[in-house]
Amino acid sequence: MFVGEIERQGLNCEGVVVFRHGEKAAEHRWVPEKPTNSFSVSKSFVSIAVGMAVDRQRLSTDMRMADVFGDLAEKPGKRLASLTLGHLLTMTRGHAGFSRPGTVADALSQPLSYRPGTRFVYDNGSTFLATAMFTRVMGTTVRDFLLGALFGPLGIAAPEWPQSRDGHTMGATGLALTTSDLAVFGRFLLGRGRWQGEQLVSPGWIDCATRPHVRTGSRKPDSDLGYGYCFWPCRHGAYRADGKNGQFLVVLPRQDAVVAINSNEPRHAPILDAVWSGILPLL
Repeated sequence: MFVGEIERQGLNCEGVVVFRHGEKAAEHRWVPEKPTNSFSVSKSFVSIAVGMAVDRQRLSTDMRMADVFGDLAEKPGKRLASLTLGHLLTMTRGHAGFSRPGTVADALSQPLSYRPGTRFVYDNGSTFLATAMFTRVMGTTVRDFLLGALFGPLGIAAPEWPQSRDGHTMGATGLALTTSDLAVFGRFLLGRGRWQGEQLVSPGWIDCATRPHVRTGSRKPDSDLGYGYCFWPCRHGAYRADGKNGQFLVVLPRQDAVVAINSNEPRHAPILDAVWSGILPLL
């Protein structure tokens, strides 16, 4: 049903993998599998890295940006002074619109139009600043940290993930993954951070990151249920990570299932709709 709907609409999907009860339930490929830019799915990996640092008591969601980057924010205004890691993870840093800053200095120079924590505005800059806080506190980039802490254990071979000019994993985009890589990550999330008998990140972090923390103001049915820590709660008790060209990782705890999709399709909403109409009824 899913494959037929994708082909009927002429959507440029590359592959889909479905796991249920820990076993591969279905797989279909339109093109050979290869690592591809997962775009904003990358943000969810940042969330997991932050959770691991929180577990190690190195970061906290109430840690302030100005305290970590005091050298770049010597005289922060009230809004910047109150900006926390939690605000960055929930896209509520107070910015007015979408941004793609190239460095921390660029991001901190952007005006904050609203008090942090009061308004959701989707943004790459917020996630980038979260990765920069991680780097400054942990002494390593998000990518390098996850090589040993997540990618290695999950069997994801050292993925490409670009670095900023000032030495931070870009974070918001650029992580190159296969559909199978996405599915493995989804299984890790479904297990609430436990993988092959080892708790890689606390189950409490998974629960916290994937529940809504802020209203989005969207009227779209899968974007109006709030936003977590770089995850989207969505219909049917599910949550997801997604990228702008139809990269989807949908975790369905009620069905004990994961759906991973790679695409090169800017009309991404119909792909998710096809998951609900063509895959969910079979789980």
